[in-house]
Amino acid sequence: MRIVFLTTYYHPFLKSFYDKHTGLSRLSYQEILALLLNEYFADTGALYHYATKHQNQCFLIIDNCEPLQKKWAEENNVNYSEANWAKEIAFAQVKAFRPDVFYLESVFSYFGHFIKEVKTFCRSVVSWISSPVNSSLDIACIDLIISSTPDFVEKFRMQGIKSEYMLPAFDTRIAELLNSSEPKDISFSFVGGLSDVHVNRKRALEKLADETCIQLWGYGYSKKDYKKYTLRYYRNLIVPYSDPIMDAYRGEVWGLEMYKVLQRSLITFNIHESLLKGFVGNMRMFEATGVASMILNDNGKNLPQLFVPGKEIETYDSIDEAIEKVNYFSNHQDEAIAIGKMAQQRTIRDYNYDNFILQLSSYLKKHLS
Repeated sequence: MRIVFLTTYYHPFLKSFYDKHTGLSRLSYQEILALLLNEYFADTGALYHYATKHQNQCFLIIDNCEPLQKKWAEENNVNYSEANWAKEIAFAQVKAFRPDVFYLESVFSYFGHFIKEVKTFCRSVVSWISSPVNSSLDIACIDLIISSTPDFVEKFRMQGIKSEYMLPAFDTRIAELLNSSEPKDISFSFVGGLSDVHVNRKRALEKLADETCIQLWGYGYSKKDYKKYTLRYYRNLIVPYSDPIMDAYRGEVWGLEMYKVLQRSLITFNIHESLLKGFVGNMRMFEATGVASMILNDNGKNLPQLFVPGKEIETYDSIDEAIEKVNYFSNHQDEAIAIGKMAQQRTIRDYNYDNFILQLSSYLKKHLS
């Protein structure tokens, strides 16, 4: 099967990548792509790797990586306008590859007109959607939607769109690349972004940062900015306001460096937003368990079907209970390490990308044949 994958990378990650590799303009398209994939950032690179491993012919579009995309255009004599280079180059790539399946992540700027235009050059369009969707978003031209959010699957089906439930996966190459003897020198961590949509997350982290030894890594963290010439502004200059989250913040980590932080964590925290309607199963669950960190996870309707509570995962029903468990396992580290190891065995066995590709392939054959 011929598959084109389209994704977009976080701008902070791309900035760190550009800072690390300053001579990209001198490299070929394949050389730049190889450097990006060797960062082990996000999930689409892993999906591309394992789909290729399973005898598919694949092409990966990272639409907002300007040096990569413009290098492809240069090597393939493709003209584009500076105002719309991302979509014009992506369109040319799909047209050139002519896939059986055009698989795009939740890059909503490509929904609607772009999909309608590109359908001329591919048999089917598939998308992974597990983030909130605006009601005005045009999804009618998508042939199959995959989601790790059961409520989304039901809503898509009610709209007459084929949809299937799938959990994220763990790239087992990560476990092979990391040093398994690395000490657990981070007692309690959280690795993830912080933004306005993370309502539950922000509330939880504020309390955990105030009452535990949690250390935070991720993007979107910033000190409070008080408006000039206000009382709060002058008060903060004299006696700075306490900001537990920023006191616990350790910076951004991406790709393998992120996995190293998780691996070094005795306990790592996870929380889902209310849009999942009581279900759990985000990417962090599998990233953390895949590197043998004991994950402290919010309880969910389906959690016992994913991991065995008390044996492969620890759960909480309130932040106060989470704090109690952090204190307990900080004083019983052997128990936390044992749970992390059991979780890793489960993730590597059941939630690997080989299984993911087989399941995805079965859905593609079921719905798109």
